[in-house]
Amino acid sequence: MGQYENGGVLMDTIWTYRALVVPDALVAYARELTAAVAGPAGAGMFTAPLSPTGQEPTTHWISAGLISEDFAALLPLTTYPADAEPITTPGNAELVAGLAANAGYTTTPEQVQALFDASDVTEQDAQQAIARLGLAMVRPNEIAVST
Repeated sequence: MGQYENGGVLMDTIWTYRALVVPDALVAYARELTAAVAGPAGAGMFTAPLSPTGQEPTTHWISAGLISEDFAALLPLTTYPADAEPITTPGNAELVAGLAANAGYTTTPEQVQALFDASDVTEQDAQQAIARLGLAMVRPNEIAVST
């Protein structure tokens, strides 16, 4: 558990794991939005490329790891119970758009919702989420070195 200052009061941060996968067409927007809403913790997300074959072209990007529960509560979440159908909890597009506006980033709840609808957010291990989506990490081509 980490701590941060909020209005002069030292607060505890509670962390939770998420794997977030976004389509390539929306990755620039997702990066800008997470940086605006989550600040420094949101910068640098979605840097691991994915594709169905593990080769270019990249079709999706993943970011997986610990995020604050406050941030996680804003996002949709799909859980996969062992003996049941997946359960999806919606995100809060309106609040995300408002938080982005407070940070000086212009977006609409409709744009945020479109990102939520196109994304996959889960508590699954990154490798499980990637496999479930039929994707693989994009590996850079080997660079030939001449001697």
